[in-house]
Amino acid sequence: MTDTLTTAKMVVAWDGTEPAKAALNWSLARATGGDLTLVQVLDRTVSSADYFVMESTTARAREVLSDDAERVSAKYPALTVHSELLSGDPIAELRALSGTDTLVVVGTHRRRGSTLRYEWSMGARLAGSANGPVAIIPEGDSAVPFNTGHTGIVVGVDGSAASNAAIEFAAAEAERSGEDLIAIHAWQEPLVWRDTTEPDARFLETLETSHRRILDESLRTVAARYPMVNIRPSLVRGPAQSVLLDAARGAALLVVGDHGFKGLSKLLLGSVSHSIVLNIQSPMVVIPAPTA
Repeated sequence: MTDTLTTAKMVVAWDGTEPAKAALNWSLARATGGDLTLVQVLDRTVSSADYFVMESTTARAREVLSDDAERVSAKYPALTVHSELLSGDPIAELRALSGTDTLVVVGTHRRRGSTLRYEWSMGARLAGSANGPVAIIPEGDSAVPFNTGHTGIVVGVDGSAASNAAIEFAAAEAERSGEDLIAIHAWQEPLVWRDTTEPDARFLETLETSHRRILDESLRTVAARYPMVNIRPSLVRGPAQSVLLDAARGAALLVVGDHGFKGLSKLLLGSVSHSIVLNIQSPMVVIPAPTA
């Protein structure tokens, strides 16, 4: 099990759009104190001839951002609210601000139509390369946690280091919010049997017992660390992405660990977390695998 992700600080990607408002509203509903920073990244390339236009636009953007931060601070005095205007690539700038003690929150449009249009969304790219947890909040009423009839914090469990980090984060969120922790381990029979004959019942029973052991062992430490959290383990036969998406539809939050990739492919998420991001319908947090 990894050290606890405290996420005492929150960084909200801000540009005044509806997805950004969803990210801010979710962050404010979650926060009881600590630091919150509204970060706007100006992403554009200008020639020297555009220098004065750029300076004028930057000054205006900084003024608007500061006003937005002051309004949030006045309404939420328990929070220490900052604003920061940056220039460059939004993914690179937000990644630099991420860390184990910082939750970066980004909004996204609610998924409609083909998922291909969301393949390179900010949430998908940032979650695949951040140094700490990333919350991705879809626009719409369900973006506000614990206030819309959505209950429970769902976390995906598979026994990996990334999954253990996700369980730790989810348990801390459950303790903070008073929500149940719904720990789901999805399993399937070996690939060789799919789309063919049903495997032997005794073998399936043995396989299910093995997967239940993974679920139980993954929860043992966190149950001792968070004794006040009501943990509801769930073993489900089926593909992980489908099982977790189904559970997330009625949940206040979905937490998944990301195995991710290395090297040039690090901007990409692992297959399960990537599939969930592409089909996101409720707030989710992606936890990167801890570094060795």
